[in-house]
Amino acid sequence: MSTKRLASPPTPAVDVGGKRRCVDSGVTTISFPGFYLQAAVYGDKGARKQMEDERLVLPSLAALEPSLKPSRDFAVFAIMDGHGGRQSANFVKTALPIEIAKQLKLYMEQQQQQQQQQEGDEQQQQQQQQQQNGGEQQQTQPLKTTLYAAFRKVDSRIATEIPACRDGCTAVFVLILGRQVFIAGLGDSAAFLARKKDDGHYAIPLTETHRPYLLAEKERILRMGGTIEGGRVNGVLELTRSFGDIS
Repeated sequence: MSTKRLASPPTPAVDVGGKRRCVDSGVTTISFPGFYLQAAVYGDKGARKQMEDERLVLPSLAALEPSLKPSRDFAVFAIMDGHGGRQSANFVKTALPIEIAKQLKLYMEQQQQQQQQQEGDEQQQQQQQQQQNGGEQQQTQPLKTTLYAAFRKVDSRIATEIPACRDGCTAVFVLILGRQVFIAGLGDSAAFLARKKDDGHYAIPLTETHRPYLLAEKERILRMGGTIEGGRVNGVLELTRSFGDIS
C-alpha cells in the first residue's frame, strides 16, 4: 500500500481582466486518512506595477525530504507578502519549505541518537511519560523550535545569497498534519479561522501582528539598538519583523 499523499492539480486559473488581474486561482484537493483538504489561491496586484507577493500550496514535505517519517510529513500552505520588490518573497517561497524539511530531519536524527543513548528502564519510563503527556504536546514544542530555526536560517541566507536585494516580505505559514494545525507568522501577514454560526459568519485571528505600536515589539527593537521614528522602525519600516529588508 502506498503511503504517498495524493493531491489533485489545481483547476485552471481565471483571468478577470481589467487593471486588477487575477494572478492565480483554483482549487487543490489534498487527501488525508479519513478526510481531505481543499486549498484555493487568489492573487491581486492592485495598483502596483508588478505583483510582489508569492503563495505556496505544498501537499507533502516528504516530496522535498523523502526520509521524513509520516509523523513529520506536513502539508504546507503559505503567503509571502512582498514590499519594495519580489526577490525576498520568491526566495522564501523556494527556500523555506526546504529548510523546514531539513530542520525536521535534523530533529528526527537527534531524537534517534538520544534514544540510542538511553538504556532499559529509563527509556521505558520516558516512553510511558510521553504517552501520558499526549502526542500533541510532544509535537508542538519541537515544531516551534524547528520553525524558528528555519525562519532564521532563510533570513540569513537572503543576506549572503542575494546581497544586492533591498526588498523584503512578511509571511504566514500553515502546517497541517492529520487534524492538527500549526501556524507561524512574521510581520502583518495573517491567518484566520472561519466560523459559520446561526447569527452570522466570523473570522477568528490566529496570528499576531508585528508592528511598532505593540509595546513588546517596541521594547525588542530598542533593546537591539534600533529606533522607532514616526511609527516606523528606524524611520523606514512599518513592520518590526520581516524577511530581507537588508539595510
